[in-house]
Amino acid sequence: MNCRRCILLVLAILVCALACVREANINLPDLPTRIVALSHFTIGQPIQVEVSLSQTLTDAGDPVIPFEANVSIAVGGKFLDKLFRVTDDGGRIFWQSRDTVEAETQYAVTVQIGGYDPAQSESYAPQPKFLSPSQIDTAGIRILDLENGKLALQLPLVISVADLPADKRYFAFGLKHEIEIFELINGEPVPDEYYEASSKFLADGRTLALVYDTPENVVLINENFWQDDSQQLSVDVLIPFDPAYERPRRVFVEWRTLSEDFYRYHLSLARQGNNIPLNDPDALYNNIEGGYGNFSGYSATEDTIRIPELF
Repeated sequence: MNCRRCILLVLAILVCALACVREANINLPDLPTRIVALSHFTIGQPIQVEVSLSQTLTDAGDPVIPFEANVSIAVGGKFLDKLFRVTDDGGRIFWQSRDTVEAETQYAVTVQIGGYDPAQSESYAPQPKFLSPSQIDTAGIRILDLENGKLALQLPLVISVADLPADKRYFAFGLKHEIEIFELINGEPVPDEYYEASSKFLADGRTLALVYDTPENVVLINENFWQDDSQQLSVDVLIPFDPAYERPRRVFVEWRTLSEDFYRYHLSLARQGNNIPLNDPDALYNNIEGGYGNFSGYSATEDTIRIPELF
């Protein structure tokens, strides 16, 4: 009898809840179509700008990429370069400069397309902050068993910033590893070829809470990570391999020093996908005047760590 009363009570609550549901119509503003420009440039490389036109929330399909766009770069108010249209082997379309990027130079981009307001922005690629030689905790190295006879090398790695700045602590990092493929000749392993792959990693809870994946294939570090003035980042690099014919040889650490525009954009982009339900989403950072997107620079250095002989 008590069970029946519980069931009836639950049904009554559900009916009341459904009765409270109301259909709400949200009138979104009808914004004009604007130019979208996206560019992340680095020292020693040409500037590449992807250009498209904005869409409404109800538009389907890929954004329109104009066939003709006037994209130019200026420095100090003086014209520097007119970018030319390029299609790479993967079908990506962008506009590319002839000149290469210099550190700490403030570049201004202007994108003009007939019938639309021009889009403009400024940014720079900062001088790189270098790493101290990265250290492997050899006592903490572990070999993990995977499926099908494969193994994973768990490699404790300490990454240290040589001179942590007092402010503008905007950094990102990427990890890759090198695998040697060998063949057995007269019972001895003889190196045949090598390949590189991106590395995954483990870290403590605080670190994982303050780093974010990005479309740039690097991991963004929240500026709050450095609040205690620690200059070290500790991770456990995971390297899967087949011991029958493969051996891990080296780890490569790409260390990026970011402009604030690069950092703010990718931080807001990461938070777009990490919001708790019912929370207001973070607005996507936009530094394009008269349009949408991001124009920002960074610098990169690389540290190479040789993996100790384990077999």
